[in-house]
Amino acid sequence: MTFTQKTNESRPSVAVIGAGAAGLLFAGACAELSGGKLRLTVYEKNRQPGRKLAITGKGRCNLTNACPPEEFFRHVPGNPRFLYSAVNAFPPAETMALFERLGVPLEIQRGRRVFPQSERAYDVVDALRAYAERGAEIRYSTPAERVGRAEGGGYFVEAAGKRERFDALVLACGGLSYPLTGSTGDGYRFARALGHTVTPLSPSLVPMEAKDKAMCASMMGLTLKNVVLTVRDGENGGKVLFSEQGEMLFTHFGISGPLVLTASAAARGRDLSRLTAEIDLKPALDEKTLDARLLSELSAQPNRDLKSVLGSLLPSKMTEPFARAAGLDPRKKANALTRAERARLLSFLKRFPLPLARLRPIEEATVTAGGVSVKEIDPKTMESRLSPRLYLIGEMIDCDAHTGGYNLQIAFSTAEAAARAAAALPEGLYTEGEKRKMKRHILVAIDGPSGAGKSSLAKIVAQKLDLLYIDTGALYRAVGYFMLRRGVDPADADAVTALLPEIGIRLSAGKDAMRVSVGGEDVSDRIRTPEVSAAASKVSAIPAVRAFLLETQKETAQKNSVIMDGRDIGTVILPEAKTKIFLTASAEARAKRRWLQLKEQGVETTVEELIEQQKERDRRDRERETAPAVPAPDAVLLDNSGLTLEETAEEVLRLVRKNEALG
Repeated sequence: MTFTQKTNESRPSVAVIGAGAAGLLFAGACAELSGGKLRLTVYEKNRQPGRKLAITGKGRCNLTNACPPEEFFRHVPGNPRFLYSAVNAFPPAETMALFERLGVPLEIQRGRRVFPQSERAYDVVDALRAYAERGAEIRYSTPAERVGRAEGGGYFVEAAGKRERFDALVLACGGLSYPLTGSTGDGYRFARALGHTVTPLSPSLVPMEAKDKAMCASMMGLTLKNVVLTVRDGENGGKVLFSEQGEMLFTHFGISGPLVLTASAAARGRDLSRLTAEIDLKPALDEKTLDARLLSELSAQPNRDLKSVLGSLLPSKMTEPFARAAGLDPRKKANALTRAERARLLSFLKRFPLPLARLRPIEEATVTAGGVSVKEIDPKTMESRLSPRLYLIGEMIDCDAHTGGYNLQIAFSTAEAAARAAAALPEGLYTEGEKRKMKRHILVAIDGPSGAGKSSLAKIVAQKLDLLYIDTGALYRAVGYFMLRRGVDPADADAVTALLPEIGIRLSAGKDAMRVSVGGEDVSDRIRTPEVSAAASKVSAIPAVRAFLLETQKETAQKNSVIMDGRDIGTVILPEAKTKIFLTASAEARAKRRWLQLKEQGVETTVEELIEQQKERDRRDRERETAPAVPAPDAVLLDNSGLTLEETAEEVLRLVRKNEALG
């Protein structure tokens, strides 16, 4: 049986979803700080950890910025005040000390960007992985599919056909940028499922498209260093939105590089088609000095083409596009230029204009802006204000920064804050009331005549109380499927009985229904065919099959909180269940429901005919020698004749909560 709600291990358990920068640091720090008192499980959808981390800084990994905290916040446009506690408690200096301790020598480069001396991002990834694996189990290639609150306290995680309960949950799933690395927005879905608000998402630190793509494409791959990029709002009096010196490059669609990525954060929320980027190609020279230099170059090469003369001032790949952008013929001789044309060249050298079109899509962004609202997170611990022992860290929260190592520092600082908080869990994990609830082993049995709505009711209650619903019919279909696959006649009792030990039925919790595996193969969707249903009907008449599946159901109920429906559930399979319901809807009510169903299907009949058929079937079921349709002595009789399915479910939930003291 692969459905697991509880663990036999006494240590408090913590699930971490995501083995990126934040998830790995959290796992390592939490294991270290708790002294091994926590059972840490990390779910990672990729075969290797830190895929996005491995490509940062062009594969060199700019892991932080060597600046003091007070300056750090000036580079955080997205909710800097929220980060005050976390970054001051674990500033860049602490990050650097940690990686040095983990065996990654560092060096500080231009702009105080911090890189591993090897300039290999995988050295950082490997160090974090080893740090995490000291005290955590990392389940690679195991994406979390669903999370939620577990009955009685804690959380459940569904992954790889299993549902496991944990005492605490950490969401470190990343954002939406670079989805090929695994950042596909799962964390936002999980956070919403747990009641959190996700603010609008948009790309940050993302390349920009230019209106003149052809010109940019002609310079594709060209890197400009030590230039000043200024972004102006062209419809607001040329208001400067961003201006900074650094490095950028041209692409087939526009511009990218560190300067452009940072500028994109300043342009966030604006209509880029109104903006213009200006490049000062010679920021070290004022206009007077640059004009003298330009005049000198033109005078020294009077008979050469303008394109050739510009080669002494610009990269060769840029000379012709530059001249054409300035409205000049690249082949025009230097001595033929007019004073006005020279002035235009000077202007373009100091303010090379690039009208912008739009930001590139979020999939190409380095960072996602927006995320889980910081109003719903404790800034000191990263614990949810809405759901105890839920922690949210890294890029998925609504904080983002400029390029230069600041965003990874946010991931590390928030992870460390959560790790310190989670490390204290063993000291006071649950209240006494929560502990009492967690010890409950809930068993619910539902029975009643055919057409009373037993299965539909059981499925609703299972979902509401986080119980495993065991579909008895699916078990018989699994046996029938196995016999058909082995070429055995499902009605041949001797042949079927001989093969029962080989079936290997396993049950697991699916998103919406129980999953069934036969011999390690998930057959849940293959056992719904008419052929399999017919085979299931035949094997169900074999006593050995019934006995075999009764034991399977009993074993499952011993290990899990379950709800089951059908005959013998309350007397044979779940005799110890505290909640046993026997539905007593009248034959008239059940026949009318059936009549409405048949009417929708276009089948003509009368309510009177269906009532007589229902009464005859009830008589046969009551008089059966094996598993007669009679209530268990301690079952509660519930007349659902005049109740809707939802109203019946509410009454059953009330009884379960009362019997189990769930409150």
